[in-house]
Amino acid sequence: MLATAFLMFGNSIFATLLALRANIEGYPNELIGLMASAYFLGFALGTFRSGPLINRIGHIRAFAALSALASACALLVLLIPNPWVWIALRATMGAAVAGLFIVVESWLNNRAANHSRGLLLSIYIMIGYLASTLGQQALKLGNPAGYELFLIVGVVLALSLVPVTLTHATHPDPVETPHLNLRRLFDISPTSVIACLGAGLIGSAWWGLGPVYALEIGFTINDIAGYMAAGLVGGMLLQLPIGKLSDHLDRRTVLAGVAVALVLPSAALIFGANLPVWVVLGSVALFYGLASTLYPLAIAYANDYLDPSEVVAASGGFILAYGVGAVIGPLASSVAMRLLGPGGMFVYIIAMAVALVVFISWRMRIRQWVPVVEKEPYVLQPDVQAPGIVSDLDPRAEVDAGYDQGPDILEPPAAWSDDGGPFSFWLGQSQVADDDIGGTTPTPADAAAATGRNTGNDKKESSR
Repeated sequence: MLATAFLMFGNSIFATLLALRANIEGYPNELIGLMASAYFLGFALGTFRSGPLINRIGHIRAFAALSALASACALLVLLIPNPWVWIALRATMGAAVAGLFIVVESWLNNRAANHSRGLLLSIYIMIGYLASTLGQQALKLGNPAGYELFLIVGVVLALSLVPVTLTHATHPDPVETPHLNLRRLFDISPTSVIACLGAGLIGSAWWGLGPVYALEIGFTINDIAGYMAAGLVGGMLLQLPIGKLSDHLDRRTVLAGVAVALVLPSAALIFGANLPVWVVLGSVALFYGLASTLYPLAIAYANDYLDPSEVVAASGGFILAYGVGAVIGPLASSVAMRLLGPGGMFVYIIAMAVALVVFISWRMRIRQWVPVVEKEPYVLQPDVQAPGIVSDLDPRAEVDAGYDQGPDILEPPAAWSDDGGPFSFWLGQSQVADDDIGGTTPTPADAAAATGRNTGNDKKESSR
């Protein structure tokens, strides 16, 4: 949890800092949007490709390597003032951050007891929101045109190494890459897939161009810190009440209501240059508070139709849909700002919200809603810059009998074969590749030895 706090703190401040620095350097909004899109593209790729690396070298060493890589990307911005290099660095950092989240979340998932997964997930998300909010306030400690804030980012990301590398805990189970079958997921719930896409289109635009919008309407650095922090506070406060409301109503009605409600604060923010600062802060808190619920509401609606055994596999489709939207969002909103001024970003957001309402309304005419007695309870989901990989930690997911009996050492999993399940098509590797574990096939003697070791571990756990 402490490493998560450092990670979220550094990642949050860097997202805003890079956008401001790019604007100060005179880069056009399209390039700034491309930097944000590169981050989300890297994050999506890292989500599907980090598993083999973590399984090959272990969670602790993977976390150390990826954290060092993220820290280096932040510091290299100072050394290489070139926008195209910054785009590459942002994509690399996105992939590294995705791998770091996978390490943290898979570790939490392995060590949590089955009955406490929901509580642990809630604590994890609250820490993410609080650390990200504090990260925005750190903008007040320096000038984005200087080097101090970049050094703070590098130091904080490096400090996230300390609690992980000094831990006495041992490695959790190997990481499985999320399965992916968008066609199957779209057949189950088109509304959920499109809502995840919409969440990416809207949320990424605010993260990527929100600081530039605030700067262009005349905000000072202190005002921008408050502006970004207000949005995060709104996300932290509104997600649970809106989620609980969806437990008692048709979730599509709540989704459509959230999208409609987004129009009001977005319309006010179009004229942000003419509004008092406190009105802008209140509007952005309401805007992002509502926008941050789109992704978890979409997942909750799909899970009403999924079997518990399918929850984990479906996460890959949700993440990919969000990622596609998140890559497009900053680019599209930057074009809108070029044509319509800073308020163009919220004109674009209103257009996306209206399109989402139209699609949901059409789907509600085709499919009846799930009665309350058949619905799965709403579960908090992270949505700070990008969705986390918390499907295994989701209390709705089906887990094995030995879920909270993690092994003492990281051992390669048994050979995996396609069982022809509903999510058999996947991007990346579902288990450790042969070359990850030495490229050899276990012999009967090896299998017997491994069985003996596992028995010893089971006895050791029992004695504890």
